[in-house]
Amino acid sequence: MTKRPRNVVVLGSTGSIGTQTLDVVERLQAAGVPLRIVGLAAGSNVELLERQIERVEPDVVSVASEAHAERLTARFPSLRVLSGDGGPTNLAAEDDVDVVVNALVGAVGLMPTLAGVSRGRIVALANKESLVVGGGLVRDALKTGGGRLIPIDSEHSAVLQCLEAGRRKDVRRLLLTASGGPFRDTDPSVLGHVTPQDALRHPTWAMGARITIDSATMVNKAFEVIEAHYLFGVSYDEVDVVLHPASIVHSLVEYRDGSILAQLATHDMRIPIQYALTYPDRLATDLPRLDFTSPLAFEFRPLDPARYPAFATMMSAARVGGSAPAALNAADEALVRRFLRGEIPFLGIARGLAVILERWHAEMGSDGDDASDLGELLAADRWARRMAQDLALV
Repeated sequence: MTKRPRNVVVLGSTGSIGTQTLDVVERLQAAGVPLRIVGLAAGSNVELLERQIERVEPDVVSVASEAHAERLTARFPSLRVLSGDGGPTNLAAEDDVDVVVNALVGAVGLMPTLAGVSRGRIVALANKESLVVGGGLVRDALKTGGGRLIPIDSEHSAVLQCLEAGRRKDVRRLLLTASGGPFRDTDPSVLGHVTPQDALRHPTWAMGARITIDSATMVNKAFEVIEAHYLFGVSYDEVDVVLHPASIVHSLVEYRDGSILAQLATHDMRIPIQYALTYPDRLATDLPRLDFTSPLAFEFRPLDPARYPAFATMMSAARVGGSAPAALNAADEALVRRFLRGEIPFLGIARGLAVILERWHAEMGSDGDDASDLGELLAADRWARRMAQDLALV
């Protein structure tokens, strides 16, 4: 009997990770790997989504607006079209889905992750906020639902690979690498005057707007520390961040005997995407490889907390626990949007996060365990968005 293809849905299909996922799937299909994309979810880029529908012929798609849904239904009469905020979650819960690639950006990714893992699916996770906002909920859903998380982020994919070489009990710490963003060598005295265009010029990776700004503030790296905490069951004291401008070493794992294992690759996200889709197998690829006939830079630097105050604030929220990480994620989304619109200065993002955390302690907070109530997390999210939107930050 022929084995049926592994059915995949791609959430955030028109974004950077989503478009690269489609490329990876097509490469794997050409190599004889039995994969089929049965669902796509996108936001407002309906023109690109239409081209993707023609390309992969899914059974069902999801879009944000009813108007876009009507447009797709008229053009593709046999296609099932979902719309609204719940569309990605419904896609993740579709019958016969084996793998959910969650490439959504922001807190909207949490519910689809929960839907996937609670139904025993593999969730290939590029949505950091699933674990930043609701790490405790996802952990519980994994236990009861039998699903599995496989990281797509290059740093966590690297850690996963390095952990395959040793025993978890022998791990001393995880070392996540960071490029340092576009301002790693900029005089801090001028950071108050940088523009959104300056902040969007990431030195090594091509990413979406929010994650690029989060890389400049290092909020993104704090998110990755939180992810590592939940993905690998380590304490925050067992995760360190080091700057590695070349972005060749994607992460390292130090074992208790002093041995340090590193995962190296070109900065091409299709490599960790493929690993997530084929894990634990490694399949041949014609993607770019490191060239050891030319000099390679292996410089590492300590993270300077004075240059990246938002990182320290986000890590304080992580250690506090409760709904604090959810609140600060929501605040960051709002503050980044305000910065991109020219409403606040770059340094206003870090100042705003610090104010929100202080007010969270005063108005909402109770230090302690992970928040296990979805309503509490959503309330903190709404509260922080309103607060961040109204802050005067000049």
